[in-house]
Amino acid sequence: MNTPTYTFNPETGRRILVGGALFCQLVYDHYDYLNGDLVRRDAPQPRKYYYNTITKRYIHAGGRRYKKLLKEGWKIEEDRYLRHPLLQSNESK
Repeated sequence: MNTPTYTFNPETGRRILVGGALFCQLVYDHYDYLNGDLVRRDAPQPRKYYYNTITKRYIHAGGRRYKKLLKEGWKIEEDRYLRHPLLQSNESK
């Protein structure tokens, strides 16, 4: 039978069960479990979004839809907008 594994909660100093609810919440929110210890992760960078001028919705930079649109020739304008290639050529005439 497996014996329970424990580690220390870095925020309170108390002993917690590895795989328990509090442990999982800490790992999900702020920590990585490395070599038997909880180690604080670097602060995540905020996500960047671009405004799709056709659908009037925001697209996550680096996401599947974003990559597909760039592959189809969409361009980024003013570091905020995604413009369709046909609309760009019509506006420049």
